Amino acid sequence: MQTILVLRTTRLECWPQKLVGINDFARRHAWHLQIIDCTTGTGQVAPLLAFWNPAGCIVEADGAASRLRPRDFGNTPVVFLDHSPEIVQEGASVVRHDSARIAHLAARELLALDYPAYALIGWFYPSYWMQDKINAFQDILSLHGKTAFIFRPAASDQNDPTALQRHLQSWLARLPRPCGIFGVNDAICELALSAAVSLGLSIPEEMAFVGADDDALICEVTTPSLSSVRPDFRKTGLLAAELLAERIAHPRAPARLCVVPPLRVVRRLSSRAFQRLDPMVKTALERIRRDAADGLRARQVLDAFPCSRRQAEIRFRAATGHSVLEEIQDARFARALELLRNPDIALSAIADRSGWPSSLTLSRYVRKRLNQTLTQLRAAERHNSTAATACAPRPTRKTTEPRTPSF
Repeated sequence: MQTILVLRTTRLECWPQKLVGINDFARRHAWHLQIIDCTTGTGQVAPLLAFWNPAGCIVEADGAASRLRPRDFGNTPVVFLDHSPEIVQEGASVVRHDSARIAHLAARELLALDYPAYALIGWFYPSYWMQDKINAFQDILSLHGKTAFIFRPAASDQNDPTALQRHLQSWLARLPRPCGIFGVNDAICELALSAAVSLGLSIPEEMAFVGADDDALICEVTTPSLSSVRPDFRKTGLLAAELLAERIAHPRAPARLCVVPPLRVVRRLSSRAFQRLDPMVKTALERIRRDAADGLRARQVLDAFPCSRRQAEIRFRAATGHSVLEEIQDARFARALELLRNPDIALSAIADRSGWPSSLTLSRYVRKRLNQTLTQLRAAERHNSTAATACAPRPTRKTTEPRTPSF
């Protein structure tokens, strides 16, 4: 059994999902995964290699690990997760998320609101993924004749929450309204949303927000809940393991860069606007989004309204344009699509895990909505996911930052 070192640098919710992908491959190839918290940088690598003598390493390149280079691992094969693409030229394969497509999905979600103004909130320090998102977001807006206001928090504000909130409030207060805002990750987007709420702004009617990473610990706790682009973390981990196996088997094979597209926008209340607002409908939508996959029924949602079921249904339909049952079915279907992309989940289990009463009910819904069987839909989803993942022997060209309006 080969030992594989996995150097972890974050405790965010995305990490377990990446590890699931790595572990899926490890189980099939008799790998023993040794997971190490990597916090001290390059000095920690040599002792770890000497102690474990691993067949290869997978490194999540964030924080201290972003300073690690292929030379730090000597002759041990290594694959980096979410490292700068330029490192491919140094001989290491890299798997990263498609930051540009994440920004495209966020832009599409916000442009659907047809607001007159749009903005983007960056991260505390420059990085390739942030610049990719800025460039891509601006490119999409320019196609629609619009530009984005850009906010770049100072690095010193990362350790000073009070100063950051003050700066965000000042910037948000001067933006035109209504405005659609993209935060390059959920952490910064949640802080901006909180600043907007503290200013007394209505979300999403005056300001709509979309983040990235779909970190449930952030998105679900925020009030209102935060819409976010969900990357395919599991596939990122799986591809990293596959590339490492390739490097172990063929040490002289050229290094590769694999770019994994995001899954979808998880729409929550921060970007969902209605013609007629109703606080009870907002509460119902939150509950449906949260509990639909756990078997939530329409009557449970309707009974929470302070009126008859008939009147509650009328209020819900007036605000959303469809029934409570249709909303529940949409939420269950979205969950079923995610599960279909995982080949390790049997079709018979998908209905139960996405809240459908039975596999037959789900099959009938898919047939009615898409004129496909579940088997055909799974094949199509897996084909689309595979076709969208780009792997190349060399990284793409460097991007330069365009001029942007700012305050």
